[in-house]
Amino acid sequence: MQRAEQIASPWKSRIFVIVFVIILALIVTAFVWIVQSAKTTLPQTDEVITLQEAASRIDSGTVERILLQGERDVFLYLPGQPRPLYTRLELGKSFTTTLEALGIPAERFPPLTVESD
Repeated sequence: MQRAEQIASPWKSRIFVIVFVIILALIVTAFVWIVQSAKTTLPQTDEVITLQEAASRIDSGTVERILLQGERDVFLYLPGQPRPLYTRLELGKSFTTTLEALGIPAERFPPLTVESD
């Protein structure tokens, strides 16, 4: 007696392709989410300024408040702007010393918040 051949289901032959497409879609979705998240949290190219530009803005009085994070990261918040401008201090130099060297006395600073790591 011979065994009857089993008819292969079309789903069994395509399950690998379906699973692969689902995994690929999840990877692409995760990548897009990571890129969008980075765009909303990291300073963008047009938001990065030099220390000289930062000193000029502080001296002109257009900075509402300043946030210092760690020992090097400086965020300048401008009135009406949802995102701050960003600059970075030289390693080993303080914010006050750097700006005083650029000709901005400490009494000209707007409200200053310091956050350590």
